[in-house]
Amino acid sequence: MSSEINIEAIMKEIRQEIADKHLTNEMLSFEDVPYDAPGDKVTGYGLDSEEARKALVYVNGHYSVQPYKPLGGNALAVFVKKVIRRLTKFYVEPVVFDQNEFNANAVRLFNAVEETAKQHDATAAGELAHRIEVLELNQKHLATKIEALEEENASLRAKLLDKGL
Repeated sequence: MSSEINIEAIMKEIRQEIADKHLTNEMLSFEDVPYDAPGDKVTGYGLDSEEARKALVYVNGHYSVQPYKPLGGNALAVFVKKVIRRLTKFYVEPVVFDQNEFNANAVRLFNAVEETAKQHDATAAGELAHRIEVLELNQKHLATKIEALEEENASLRAKLLDKGL
């Protein structure tokens, strides 16, 4: 068996396959094919309010990361793990504390955004209720005016008919 790869022969086969299938450059490329990456589903816009609320409850309860997990295994494995912990403590703990600080600030920000959204929704609802009330009053006023004009119109028509015009 030959360990040499003949790229020219492979390319010739590919070109022949393309020709046999009558494929051209004008056809779709990979960039033209729509594809939803798995991460696309995690955007804030894709979450409904219930999913967003569940995510917020989760991050509120899980933002703190512990630098070490409980040790398990036989006595020798636990001893070796403890030695490794002590040797890496100077590096691991500051990173974990920085991550916890970032997580806490991110959670505070998420909570503030949620509170602001709630206040905005309440304000917008109050403004809409006020606008609806004003529009209903205007509608009643216009209905009253229309009634008065229709009565005036009817009385004027009656006067014209009485005069024979």
